Amino acid sequence: MGKLTITGHRGAGGLAPENTLASIQLALDLGVDRIEIDVQQTKDNVIIVLHDRTLRRTTNGFGFVKLMDYSELQKLSAGVKFNRVYIDEKIPTLAEVIELIDGKAELIIETKYSYLYYPNIERHILNVIKSKNAIDWCKIISFNDRALFRIHKLNENIRTGKLFVGKHASLPLSFDKGINFKPLRRYHFVDEIIVQHKYATQAIIDKVHEFGQELHVWTVNDPETIELLIKRGVDGIISDYPNLLLKYR
Repeated sequence: MGKLTITGHRGAGGLAPENTLASIQLALDLGVDRIEIDVQQTKDNVIIVLHDRTLRRTTNGFGFVKLMDYSELQKLSAGVKFNRVYIDEKIPTLAEVIELIDGKAELIIETKYSYLYYPNIERHILNVIKSKNAIDWCKIISFNDRALFRIHKLNENIRTGKLFVGKHASLPLSFDKGINFKPLRRYHFVDEIIVQHKYATQAIIDKVHEFGQELHVWTVNDPETIELLIKRGVDGIISDYPNLLLKYR
């Protein structure tokens, strides 16, 4: 196989508070190839960087993001629950993250919900990327087929990836709405397939390569699994601890 692509999960989410500028800066300092983040949309249509659609797990707030204006979210700490050292970390916007990365790594943007949950979110994400002239080094990925196909329809030039949980070589499992079998051919326009690491069998890796796409795995945090997946020929590994992967370059 070629060079292993190292992706920091939510920045370097095991080493600093996930999806914050501090975590992203740490991933950049480590020298990752790519940084993966998650996005949600506020009531006033600001694209923010946060994994959950609610605030409780990672911030000192509570409630649904979609019911709150961006100005309300700025009063919260996105780092205090990780460590009080990070009490001043705020929930960043996608625009702020793009400005910080500035092409020093590829940015992988995961959108979990479609326009049915967040009105026009796909268009708003694309508008932010375009406004920052970042289309060459941004990629949008999703489990959600509705979001993924909408993004491709809006802009065929934006690179995309399909997230799966799956264990069958030609019909990976996804949970867009329940568990569905969907053939890889449906995702002919994506650059890469991303599967949960425990389902990255030799068969599925070979099948994805047969289709001319890359196979990346999420989220791998232990050395033994890293070694196994590299031997099987994955193209890239997503980790909360990207420092563990640097020696495999």
